[in-house]
Amino acid sequence: MPLSRPLRAALAGPCLLIVACGDVVAPPRCTPEPTSSPPHISAGALTARADHGMMPAGNTLHVSVDAAGPVIYAAPCNQPVQLIVSDSADLHVAAEAPPAPKGTPCGTVNLPAGQTAHYDLVWASDPTLPAGQYHVAVTLGDQAALALTVQLGAGPFSCG
Repeated sequence: MPLSRPLRAALAGPCLLIVACGDVVAPPRCTPEPTSSPPHISAGALTARADHGMMPAGNTLHVSVDAAGPVIYAAPCNQPVQLIVSDSADLHVAAEAPPAPKGTPCGTVNLPAGQTAHYDLVWASDPTLPAGQYHVAVTLGDQAALALTVQLGAGPFSCG
């Protein structure tokens, strides 16, 4: 059954408005927000830092630990520094504890004032990890762990 003339006229206005709005409204433009600065933390004689605050899953995070004298600590040569990565549910998703490279202080280390010992770790994140916040605990020998937080996955976006 064909539409009556008054009904067609009544529907024509809203239809034109809908079509016109579709042509005028531009889709929002989305851009990544600036990446967060690389995390770092200091506690006593120790400082830990990561090279990224945000990274895509599957990338590599480089973490370093510095001990500044005066300090005495025990760091076994077979694994002087340990890294444990946990997700937001506190599930461990990775662990690294490499042996000390030649020339790296290990065993009983006694650093006098003005001397520094440097340790490096690498976490190659699994590309299947979900996006989110991950906690990186770094422990140098018998010292207390230092905690860093990194964002894994696509970063936040601003649209407007």
